[in-house]
Amino acid sequence: MIKVKLATVALSAVLADRMTEEDAGRLLREATGAQWSLLTCMQYLSGKEALAAIAALPEDWSEDGITKQALEQATKVAAFAVANAHPKGTPLCASDLAKQYRGKGTIQE
Repeated sequence: MIKVKLATVALSAVLADRMTEEDAGRLLREATGAQWSLLTCMQYLSGKEALAAIAALPEDWSEDGITKQALEQATKVAAFAVANAHPKGTPLCASDLAKQYRGKGTIQE
């Protein structure tokens, strides 16, 4: 769950212009000890491990100001980005969630 929260915080901070992509990458690498970047973070959030960890949480879960619903929204944003961000339309991730957003113009609930 630590990686899920970390990835959510990093992605949210970049989207809110509170952190640059480079700063997010540095934070992620220092915190995980692995070669994570913002792209890796989004790939992780849209993948099976993160989705399973979030699904296992009770509906009223909240920790450090982050709710289960916020984590779920972060996975959707990440999946949409990795499915559609490449200029040539090539998906940046093969996750099932990303496939749902491939070619879509918006994130739909």
